Amino acid sequence: MGLFTGIEKANPSEGGVYIVPGNYTVEVQKVKTGKTRANRNFFVVECKVLESDVALRPRGIDVSWMVMLDQDSALGNIKQFCATATGSEMEDIDEAGVEAVVGDDNPLKGTKLQIQATNIVTKAGRDFTKVRWFPFVGEKKAASGTAARAAA
Repeated sequence: MGLFTGIEKANPSEGGVYIVPGNYTVEVQKVKTGKTRANRNFFVVECKVLESDVALRPRGIDVSWMVMLDQDSALGNIKQFCATATGSEMEDIDEAGVEAVVGDDNPLKGTKLQIQATNIVTKAGRDFTKVRWFPFVGEKKAASGTAARAAA
């Protein structure tokens, strides 16, 4: 066995630069799902920072927002993102719509959004960055609800 035995089957690290507390304007690059090496399902939004008040996350850097689907708050957080990104009402977000958002055709690519990220302390006493998504002011919103799914 050599030093690099098994490299053909290795998955390269796609670990991102995560959003830290602050305010951002971002452009969505990709929304996708996957599994970690520990076989945990995740939902991730990859963005390019257009504006930021965070020195560690300046204009031009790529950032990721990752939601682990085994967490209690996962579906609510994903719902808030999808409603904002598609210009839909919260009650219009459904499973088929979210499946369309993570589709191979990447329908949210280019969508501009605002982010407000703050640190909170979890029940377990750990820091957690809570990310809230807002529409980009002054820009036409993406198609909503059924129209967004039909476009996907």
